[in-house]
Amino acid sequence: MEGSTSLVSSTRNRGYCHPDDHSHGRPRFEPYVDPKEALFKVQKGEWYQGLLTVSRHSRNEAYVMCDTLDKDIFILGEHDRNRAFHGDTVIVELVDVDTLWNKKMKQKQVNPDNKPKYGGKVVCIPSSTRHQTTGLLAPQEGRYAIFKPNQKQMPLVAIHTKNAPTDFISNTQKYESTLLVAKITHWPIDSSIPFGVITRQLGPIGNIFAETQGILADYSIKDQPFGTKALKGLPEVPWSIKESDINHRRDLRSARIFTIDPLTAKDLDDAVHITKLDDGDFEVGVHIADVSHFVHQNTALDQEAQDRGTSTYLCDRVIPMLPPLLCEELCSLNPGVERLAFSVIWKMDSTGNIKDTWFGKTVIKSCAKLAYEDAQCVIEKKGLPTTVKVKEFAVSEVEQDIEYLYQLSKHMRGRRFENGALSINSIKLNFELNELGEPCNISIYEQKDANRLIEEFMLCANMSVAHKIASHYPDEALLRRHSPPHEKSLNEFIKIAQGLGYELDGSSAGSLQASFNAIDNENVRTVLLLLAVKPMQRAKYFCTGSVDDDLYRHYALNIPLYTHFTSPIRRFADVIVHRQLYAALSDKASSGYKQGAVEEVAAHCNDRKEKAGRAQDASIQLYLAHYLHLQKKPILCKAIITHVLKDAIEILVTDYGLEKRIYMDSLPIERFVYDGEKNTISAFWKEDVTEYEVVEDDVSNTLYSDQDVDDDVASKVVIQIPDNITRENVTQSDKRMQLFQTFDKVDVRIEVNVTKSPPIVQLFLHNPFTKSP
Repeated sequence: MEGSTSLVSSTRNRGYCHPDDHSHGRPRFEPYVDPKEALFKVQKGEWYQGLLTVSRHSRNEAYVMCDTLDKDIFILGEHDRNRAFHGDTVIVELVDVDTLWNKKMKQKQVNPDNKPKYGGKVVCIPSSTRHQTTGLLAPQEGRYAIFKPNQKQMPLVAIHTKNAPTDFISNTQKYESTLLVAKITHWPIDSSIPFGVITRQLGPIGNIFAETQGILADYSIKDQPFGTKALKGLPEVPWSIKESDINHRRDLRSARIFTIDPLTAKDLDDAVHITKLDDGDFEVGVHIADVSHFVHQNTALDQEAQDRGTSTYLCDRVIPMLPPLLCEELCSLNPGVERLAFSVIWKMDSTGNIKDTWFGKTVIKSCAKLAYEDAQCVIEKKGLPTTVKVKEFAVSEVEQDIEYLYQLSKHMRGRRFENGALSINSIKLNFELNELGEPCNISIYEQKDANRLIEEFMLCANMSVAHKIASHYPDEALLRRHSPPHEKSLNEFIKIAQGLGYELDGSSAGSLQASFNAIDNENVRTVLLLLAVKPMQRAKYFCTGSVDDDLYRHYALNIPLYTHFTSPIRRFADVIVHRQLYAALSDKASSGYKQGAVEEVAAHCNDRKEKAGRAQDASIQLYLAHYLHLQKKPILCKAIITHVLKDAIEILVTDYGLEKRIYMDSLPIERFVYDGEKNTISAFWKEDVTEYEVVEDDVSNTLYSDQDVDDDVASKVVIQIPDNITRENVTQSDKRMQLFQTFDKVDVRIEVNVTKSPPIVQLFLHNPFTKSP
């Protein structure tokens, strides 16, 4: 290959050779470029750096998300991916996208509308991450065994038998159902697959503990105790606030401050207060745990927290970012004890407009720990439950504060949506565990006004801090942005609305929200808002000096500047923002972090937040599968068609949030007819088919929401579709015809196979022309 030869030649002339590029046979890939040269070309704008995502549906396709381009870079084939793994940060050279697309069209039938704007190939992987993955080990002839990862986006791995369990050869049957963890050590340029070693045995497939350990390994979640060096950075106990610390802070210990959190929360990192002033205005404060007082920059504890990046919320437990002494005690704003805080205090008018803002370090003493349910009782005029304990203040005073905060939050929220913010409410599925740690019950948790009250003031604090640090450090501030939705997914969503007779304008968050507001049917509007979660991209941290100003915006919030300040106990990005804010208040020339360091922290926090979210999703899927399996019988239920395409339908089992795209060619039908004008499919079933036909083995859950609201419980976003907008499915027995249209109800059967890892939830579509069991 001519391009390959020149690259080999130029690389060798420079004297650089990546360890994996030493070849003993014919190279299958191009050699890596020297990272220094590659990064130099990125800085010049000739090459591009970003996060690589391998398609779940085809390992032959991947995309690279790059901050400096308006669209993702499409990468076709293993050769052009050049040994990069899913989740790697890679450097890409652009190639002719027409050539790439023509190559893809020769491989399979594609929709011309899906042609990418950019095509590329990986030329460098600047960081030397060694991946680990969970799966099964299968024997082969010769000295190597093949490791088959559970994750579809990971390749097969060659394991030398000397790097396998000692009894692997003599007891291969045992390992057919034993979960193992493999660490990938290298991927030579002349090998089609990487090589690795087995590092751990987790246990049998189907064991929840073993499967959970596998999830943590797949997403590199650190579940080990904190290191000795890190723990040495903790203060000695018993600990109390020094007088010298109080002297340099605003003393708010006599203020009526309280927390509102989920019922089971242990790490209370935010508190609020409100005081009505003589002129009719209000003083409103948001007080955040001063984690940076305990976690000093460039210490072992700081490095440990940065490595973890975020707390991870699983169905059975929380894996914390900070040691329990900090996150549950010294930093947690527990009631009745003095705590150090970093506060944002506003003067607001009676409708929540900000007149003045003060930032600073404080010392506080919370008077009450309230649950959202407690605050909701006040909002519903029922008063605080008698179980709530209020210290040093009257219960009625706290109730009045909640009412004041609620009234302000309603005005603030209304203004945000009038100004073009996008409102997407999530309904969540929660699991109750028995004494054995097994899921024994499922409940629906829906956000109410109390949740939205706290959300409003946390958003306001984050926005205020973002403006402060961005104005003081225009090249170093750590902010958070949210890009517009994926165009393809957004267009598909708009088609769903069109099928219901509603025209949506997706040109901006404001126009989309205005379209929603114009829908008279509240139930239809609610469903479309929930379905709008799907096309949304994930929000990302970034360094202000590394991204063009016009890319700073947060799409869903429809604001120019945003950051994360309010959860430093469980997000490392917030710790950095605290330090930058304190440096700005101290009028320091530098935030304490150079631009390059902020870029690295942003990329790392994005990676850790993404993986923690995926681990949470996987944990929920695992527990849902086991819950369904423990029902001991097939589950018969209704599914609702949420989308009709030219050759497929998408169905949703609302009880469990299970979603699936069903292609017509996967069903035992003689033919089908798509009506583009009515957006319906008429399917004509074959005679004498089995009662149920399997749709696919893999049921997906794509309703993960990444809105910028703190989420401190492992819960699953689900959609509830009201009965009064669904309809019974139309059939014609004489023609064995079933009509598929949006919001039709169809019968399905759910079965679970826990002998596979991860467990497989199967959906079987009922043939309406056979008898029910």
